[in-house]
Amino acid sequence: MELIQISDPHAPMAFGIDFGTTNSLIAEVDKDNNVHIFKDERGEELLRSAVSYYDGAIEVGSKLDANAIYSIKRLLGKGPDDVKEIIGKICFNYEISSHGGTVKIDLGDGKYLSPVEIAADIIKALCRRVKNTKGYKVSKAVITVPAYFDDAARNAVKFAAQLAGIEVLRLINEPTAAALAYGVDKQNEGEIYAVYDLGGGTFDISILKLHKEKVFQVLAVGGDVCLGGDDFDALLVEYILGMYNHIKLNTAQKNRLITEARAAKEFLSMHEKGVFSFNVDENSFKCEITKSEFEALISGLVDKTMNIIIDTIRDANLSIEDIKGVILVGGSTKVPLVQNTLAKVFPNKLLNDVNPEKAVVVGAARQAHYLTSNSQNKGLLIDVLPLSLGIETMGGIVEKIIQRNTPLPASEIQEFTTYVDGQAAMTIHVLQGEREMVEQNKSLAKFELKGIPPLPAGRAKVKVEFKVDTDGILHVTAVESTTGIKQEVTVNSNFGLTQKEIEDMVTASVENFSDDIEKRSLAEAKINNKHFIEIIDAAMKNYEIKDHELQKALDYAKETLLESNLNEINNAIAHLKAETPKLLQKVTDKNLHNAIIDYQLKDTER
Repeated sequence: MELIQISDPHAPMAFGIDFGTTNSLIAEVDKDNNVHIFKDERGEELLRSAVSYYDGAIEVGSKLDANAIYSIKRLLGKGPDDVKEIIGKICFNYEISSHGGTVKIDLGDGKYLSPVEIAADIIKALCRRVKNTKGYKVSKAVITVPAYFDDAARNAVKFAAQLAGIEVLRLINEPTAAALAYGVDKQNEGEIYAVYDLGGGTFDISILKLHKEKVFQVLAVGGDVCLGGDDFDALLVEYILGMYNHIKLNTAQKNRLITEARAAKEFLSMHEKGVFSFNVDENSFKCEITKSEFEALISGLVDKTMNIIIDTIRDANLSIEDIKGVILVGGSTKVPLVQNTLAKVFPNKLLNDVNPEKAVVVGAARQAHYLTSNSQNKGLLIDVLPLSLGIETMGGIVEKIIQRNTPLPASEIQEFTTYVDGQAAMTIHVLQGEREMVEQNKSLAKFELKGIPPLPAGRAKVKVEFKVDTDGILHVTAVESTTGIKQEVTVNSNFGLTQKEIEDMVTASVENFSDDIEKRSLAEAKINNKHFIEIIDAAMKNYEIKDHELQKALDYAKETLLESNLNEINNAIAHLKAETPKLLQKVTDKNLHNAIIDYQLKDTER
C-alpha cells in the first residue's frame, strides 16, 4: 500500500474538534506530544452544544432554559420532510420552519437562522477558548462526525466550520478517531480492534485494522442511529411513571423528568439501590429503584448493541477471536451492564482507560497533529462507505457502482449503453442504499447527459464514474465515449437521509434479501425478454411470416410479460426460442438474423 504525505511542514498548528449533540470539545497536541483540551473560564472542558440569542447577544453553552437552542446537530443536512419525522420523536423547545425549501429556526421578532449558522456559533465559541488561552486564531481543524452521518450532514458540518473561519483538514468518524486516543497506532501490524461507541442518541461500531506505516483501515461499520443513553433515560422515566398511574405529564414535563431520571441512572451505576425524589411543576413524588430493576429495563437495548457488533464483525469476514481489543467510547459505556455484557462476549479485551466522553476529541487532535506536523509518528485513517452507491438502470433496477464498506477515498467506473435506437440522451439517477430496486433506495441526484449520437440500441457507450473523497462526499461524472460530452454533479445537502432511513436501509437489505433478488430477477427477465420478443415480432411482420405455432408462442410470451411470474416468463421464452429455427430459415436480413443469434448466445451465458 503506497502512502502519500499529506502534511505541510509550514502549516500552522491544527486542532481537533468534537462537535457533539449534547457537548462539544476542542483540543490540540502540545510540544511535548500530549493532548491538551481547552477549558472555559470556569475550568470546564465540556461545552454544552446549546445557544441562546437575545437582545443582539449570543450565549453559547447556556443551560437548557426556555431561550436555548440545543440538539442542533440532529438537524444538520436535513430537509423539511426529514425534520417532520425528527420532530415526531424529539421535543424541541423552539420553532422549526421551512423557508425556500431549507430548514430555519425561529428566533422570534421575524428573525431566522439555519442549523448550519447555529452550529457555526458553537464552533466559534470553541475557537474563542483557544484565543483566550493561547492568544491565536484557530484556522485549521479535524472535525469528527458520527459514522452514519450521510453526505448532506457531512457537507453541513464543513460549511458550518467555514462560516466559523476554519479550514476543515478532514472529517473523520467519531469511533475511528477514538482508535488514535487509545494508541492503537502503536500496536502491531495486522491487529484488529472494535470501537464500541454508545453515546446519548446513537450507537456506532467500527472494525479497524492496523496496516504498515501506521495506516488504519476501517474494515466495516455498523450501528443504530436511534439507540443510546437517551433511550435508557426514557425507559427509566416510563418505569417511574408506571408506579404513579394517576400522574399525567405532557411532553415538555416528561423532558424535564428525563433530566432527573438521568441523575438516578448515574447514581445506580455506582450503587445497588437508591430512593429518588422527582419534582415536575406541581407533581412531586418519591420512589425506590434498585440497580437490578434498572438493568432489567435496559437489557434489551444492550443486547441489541451486542447483536449489531457481532453482525458487523461478520460483515468484515472476521470472528470474535480475531478482535484484539474493544475500545469504549461515549458516556453510556460507563453503565456497568454495558461493560459487563461486553466482557462476557470479549473477555479481557475491553479498553476503557481513557475517559469515554473525551476519547473522540483526543483522537481528533492527534489526527490534526499527524496531518500538519513533521513528525514521523503519523497515523492515517482510511474510512469506509456506510451505504452502497449506484444508478438506476432499465426496469427500475439499481446497479451498484461502489459497495458498502468500501475503503475511502474510492473511485469506480462502469460503462452503460442505450436501450432504444436513436437514443440521444441518458438520465443518470444516483441512488444510495442496499436494496435491488429503485423505489427501495434513497434518491441522491438526477441529471441528464444530452448529445449522445443517435446510434442503434447498445452501440453508444457512456462511462459513469463515482468518486467519494475522504470526507464521504460524492462526485458523479458521465462521459459519452465518442463525442466526449460530459456532465457531472456533486451531491448537495438537499438530498440528505433521515437517521431512521439510514438504519432501515441497512437492516432491510438483510431482512428482504430473498425477496429483493426475486424482484431483480423478474425485472431483468422482463427487460431482456421484451427485447427478444420485439426482434421476433419485427421479423415476422417485416417478412410477413405466417406460422401458427410460432405466433402462438410469441403471443404467450407477450402475455407473460404483463404478469409477475418468473417461471412462466422463462418457460414462455424457452418455448419461443424452440420455435425460432423456423424463423431463421425464412429471414434473409443479416442484421435481424444476427440479433436473434446474439440474444440466444447471451442468454446461454447468463
